[in-house]
Amino acid sequence: MSKRIEFPYLDGLRGLAALSVVLYHTFLYTGERGDAYRAMPTWSWAISSGYVGVAIFIVLSGYLLMLPVATNPEGLRFRRGTWDFVKRRSRRILPPYYFSLLMALVLIWFVPIMGEPRNTQWDTKIPVTTEGLVSHLLMVHNLDRDWFGEINGPLWSVAAEFQIYFIMALVLLPLFRLVPPSLVVLVTAVWTGWLAIGGSYEFMHPWYICLFAAGMWAAQLTLRPGADKVARWVGLALLLAAPVALFVARSAKINHRDWLYKTTYWPEMALGLAVAALLVWAGHVYLRGDRPAVLRLLSSAPLLRLGLFSYTLYLCHSPLIGLANLLLLPLGLSTVTQYFVLTFLVVPVVMVICYGFYLLVERHFLNTRQRHVAEEEQPEGRPAAT
Repeated sequence: MSKRIEFPYLDGLRGLAALSVVLYHTFLYTGERGDAYRAMPTWSWAISSGYVGVAIFIVLSGYLLMLPVATNPEGLRFRRGTWDFVKRRSRRILPPYYFSLLMALVLIWFVPIMGEPRNTQWDTKIPVTTEGLVSHLLMVHNLDRDWFGEINGPLWSVAAEFQIYFIMALVLLPLFRLVPPSLVVLVTAVWTGWLAIGGSYEFMHPWYICLFAAGMWAAQLTLRPGADKVARWVGLALLLAAPVALFVARSAKINHRDWLYKTTYWPEMALGLAVAALLVWAGHVYLRGDRPAVLRLLSSAPLLRLGLFSYTLYLCHSPLIGLANLLLLPLGLSTVTQYFVLTFLVVPVVMVICYGFYLLVERHFLNTRQRHVAEEEQPEGRPAAT
């Protein structure tokens, strides 16, 4: 099978993942630091889980980038070579990334309230240091705690994913050719778990390497007859395990049992592996010609369009929501009221602004399939690659 297969629902899933991160950051930015958690403790258990949308991004990235490799008649290799893969990924990822970095810097340097500490979550992004700026330009800021969240918080995961592209090319693909993919996923799960729980590297989220590998394996299993029967039940079991893992992890943190908590490794791994397994099931169902309700929903026009500019939305939302929160603070609104204003008034405006940024920047760097989606903009369109 040499022709690349397209699954429209993947775009909708990525759009929802981006939206979950946006809504989580909206809660996090509300009022002064910690206000939202104190005012809405029960709701915080649900909404602050939105960060797991990043893990879904990573799985989808591995899945989408592996599909053309898995269908390559010449074996598990990039169709036009490793260097071409790196160039195409760089062209796709870097221009919007640098635009969002510049946008955040302009706001920090030229909007006074963005450059001054005011006891809000935005304080973690300032001041801009020379080392932090250089590390962001080189896309290595995710490797140091001091640079990790500086300037524009969500950019750390873009750097991490960009680095995983090289790991895919130089390590994961060669391993997939030599040993069973299941062994690669298992070993990376144990190794990165040790780095996170037993070491001091949890802030880097090293387990994303495992989730990326799981996405790659899922792409292979999508093309393997009968794999969906096991994947469906495994995916559902892990999906049910994810909130349990999240509850245990948070309870351990509250009770200061760092030996158990330490990181978000457990819930992100459970959800990420669940998504990988369910992608196998969905791929088999779609290839058989079936369209269950969940796939029709994810392939709907609104979610496809959301997925189309989800990368820009992810890159640019944080400084804009941080600015809106700072502008609202002098009004003296209650924390709950401010949260509702940010969620239901500011977030839609931010989405419109980000769509404008997508038209201004990102759409000029889409790959061939994404340009087709942008031109057609219909539910049957193909998904944009991560």
